[in-house]
Amino acid sequence: MKLVIMVITKTNPWIGLNPLSRIRVKESINANYNAYWVIDAQNQYGLMIQFDKDFIAPNRSIKLNGIQVLLDDSSVPNKLILILNDMKDWEIFLILCNDLIDEMKEQDEDVITNVLMRLERWQKLLQKKTSKIFSKEEQMGLFSELKVLRDYIVPKRGWTNGIHGWVGSLGDKQDFLLENAAIEVKSYRISSGNTIWISSKEQLNSDKKPLYLLACALYEGESGETVDDLVQSIERQIGSKDLLIEFLEKVDRYGYIPEIHKDTLSKFGMEQISGFEVREGFPKLSLNQVSPWINQIKYSIDLTGCSDYKVNIDTIF
Repeated sequence: MKLVIMVITKTNPWIGLNPLSRIRVKESINANYNAYWVIDAQNQYGLMIQFDKDFIAPNRSIKLNGIQVLLDDSSVPNKLILILNDMKDWEIFLILCNDLIDEMKEQDEDVITNVLMRLERWQKLLQKKTSKIFSKEEQMGLFSELKVLRDYIVPKRGWTNGIHGWVGSLGDKQDFLLENAAIEVKSYRISSGNTIWISSKEQLNSDKKPLYLLACALYEGESGETVDDLVQSIERQIGSKDLLIEFLEKVDRYGYIPEIHKDTLSKFGMEQISGFEVREGFPKLSLNQVSPWINQIKYSIDLTGCSDYKVNIDTIF
């Protein structure tokens, strides 16, 4: 598997098992199904799920990088067997297995379908060439954008305009492009001063006017929320299935993968949010000041010198 990740150390359920042996998963599972930790003849780790009723195999085969997927519907009970090819990847494999087990705990007639859908989701995840650690800085960036979306844009513009307008994860120059404004969101730790970092020459340059900068001062603490808290909060409020799919795809493209990162997230709170209009004279690098042959630029701005450009947040939306 081509994943570079950080996971919380977990107990290895395969320790102590001999080849061709199995042990029932201890967690409480739907009474109609069984799951077992197994070891095959080659001493490879695996998970076997037994279904008491027949299931319809998916039209397309499910292929997971580094994992064998075996569907046996030739006898009762039907079986879904996952075998890990490389033992060094057991931690991410355990996350996948526990995710499927959690799906089985749901008292739902479509448990079999749901488990297969989860496998298809993992197929997409494991096709990614890399999956880096979701750093504190990345968490803060996504946290701030989600807070702005949920708490400021949606109450004024609605879910459709808000989610359609959230374009930062799609590689756009700014984080939000609304009908009458472009918005760049920046986060910073309130404990480290009043400085934000601009990570490209385009971020504070836009053809769409006005362009606003929202600076979110964050603190880290148990009273705050995680990125996953915000994602789930937004999921619960979106009424349209198509809109929900669009939102989750954008979260995914941002780099947050709940199946992998959820247990390592920090809790943040927003101490304050300040709005600035990026107009003539604002301290930034303009495109005409930078050679077109310079591809990457990163610079910082001290917000204490931007008071002349400060605007009321309510007027932005």
